[in-house]
Amino acid sequence: MSEEILNENDINDNAENLENKPDYRAGFKSVSFKLGIMIIIIFCARGIGEIAASLVSDALENADATFAYIIRTLISVFFLNVVPIGLTMLVFKKPFKAVGETSYHKPKYFGKAMGMFPALYSLGIITNLLTMLISQLFKDTDMNESFNTVNDFAAPNFTCGLILFFQMAILAPIVEEFWFRGIVLESMRPYGNGVAIFISGLLFGLTHANFAQFFYATVLGICLGYIAVSTRSIITTTVLHAMFNSVSASLLLLLTDKPVQDFLLNPQNAETTPSVVIYIAIMALMMITMTVGFFMAIAKLIKIKKYRVPKVQEELSPAKRWGIFFSRATVIVGFVLAADSFTFRFIPNFIYNILA
Repeated sequence: MSEEILNENDINDNAENLENKPDYRAGFKSVSFKLGIMIIIIFCARGIGEIAASLVSDALENADATFAYIIRTLISVFFLNVVPIGLTMLVFKKPFKAVGETSYHKPKYFGKAMGMFPALYSLGIITNLLTMLISQLFKDTDMNESFNTVNDFAAPNFTCGLILFFQMAILAPIVEEFWFRGIVLESMRPYGNGVAIFISGLLFGLTHANFAQFFYATVLGICLGYIAVSTRSIITTTVLHAMFNSVSASLLLLLTDKPVQDFLLNPQNAETTPSVVIYIAIMALMMITMTVGFFMAIAKLIKIKKYRVPKVQEELSPAKRWGIFFSRATVIVGFVLAADSFTFRFIPNFIYNILA
């Protein structure tokens, strides 16, 4: 993406309008309060979903593996996406049409944005690798589960793998971009693109509700927020998000194939089938993309650093905006719920024990 994508007008194209708005501080407090409500909704819905899944698990114990997987997936999608997104739209009073009008424009610099995929991918993978290293510090603690969630994504067979692929590579990018870059980012943009990008990225990472995904999802969310502002459309970020998720989804789909499983357990004696060759090719492509993207990311970060973001409002510095956001009562409660979800899960476990 070239230097001209995010010039001063792109960084704060509505700054002039804000200068004459006396309710700037009050407006920012209101949006922050609503985002806090959204966080509470997310983790309450997630907790209810976990309880529902746990209660259903006993009934599905002897059911067909594919049927059980579909039921669990539907429960997950309903409580992790449908409920929180629907309630978020009610809180912000934003119908689908309004989000579409502000977010689904014909993107600018689309080709150049697509060309930045290696950098985006590299930043995500490197962050994920660092998270894996950090997880070793917690391997003997109760927090280990939050750092190791690979088994949560495993599909028992190829059919379930296809369902997981659809969920990760198609459904999640469409839904999450509409949610975080369409609703959250656009709601914050009148108060500065910088704070909008970082808060929407932070909340995007927080929504994943475990340390294994939080760090790379936050980095990915910040990058996608930057690209959404730069291209003035979430069509670009939806495509990039789908590309990013497709790599992991493809590997998880291939892992349902027994020859691939045998290859990972014993490469020397494993049969070289087409699925094994494809798996190796994807892994090699990942390494090449990550290496090339690493240098692209460094070059891009150096260019971005040259810009000085113009002040939106003299009376409200970035530090004050962050202070206002984190001091909202709803945000504090939301982060307490998030902390519990990331660590010991006291609240859903307590409720489950009562109901069980």
